[in-house]
Amino acid sequence: MKLSTKIITAVLLIAGSSGVVYAYSKHGDWGMSPEEKVEFVTERVTKKLELDNQQQENFAQLAQTVAQLMMDARATRAQHVNEIEALLEEPSFNQARALELVQQKTQMVNEKAPLVISSLAVFLDSLTAEQKQELQGFLEHRHKHHRRHGGDE
Repeated sequence: MKLSTKIITAVLLIAGSSGVVYAYSKHGDWGMSPEEKVEFVTERVTKKLELDNQQQENFAQLAQTVAQLMMDARATRAQHVNEIEALLEEPSFNQARALELVQQKTQMVNEKAPLVISSLAVFLDSLTAEQKQELQGFLEHRHKHHRRHGGDE
C-alpha cells in the first residue's frame, strides 16, 4: 500500500470515528460495556446532529464497527506489550520480530479499514449539508483543542 493511501485511510478513519473514539475512551472508566458505550455515543450524536431514524441506524452501525475494532485491538494489546518489553530486554534488538509485530497490527488495520470506511461512507452520505457542516465544525474544534494540549500540529 502506498504511503499516500495509508495517510488518506488514516485521516478518514480518524475523522470519521474521532467522536466515537473520544466518547468511547472518555467514558471507559464508567464501567460501561461496549454495547452501552455504543448506545451512549449514538444517543449523543443523534441529539447533537438531530439525526433521523435512518441516520441514527447508520451511525449506530459505524459506532458498533469502531467499537468492535477497538475490542479486537485490546484483545492482543497485553500480549504485544509483553513481547515489546521482552525485545527491549534482549542484548540485541530482534528487528525481524519487531517488524513482524508491526506488520500484524498493520494487517489488522488493512483488514478492518474497508469495513470502517464503508460504514463511515453510509453514515456520511445520509447526512444533510447542514449536518455535515456541523460535524465538520465539531471536528475542527476537536482538532484545535487537541493541538492546544500538546497534540499533533
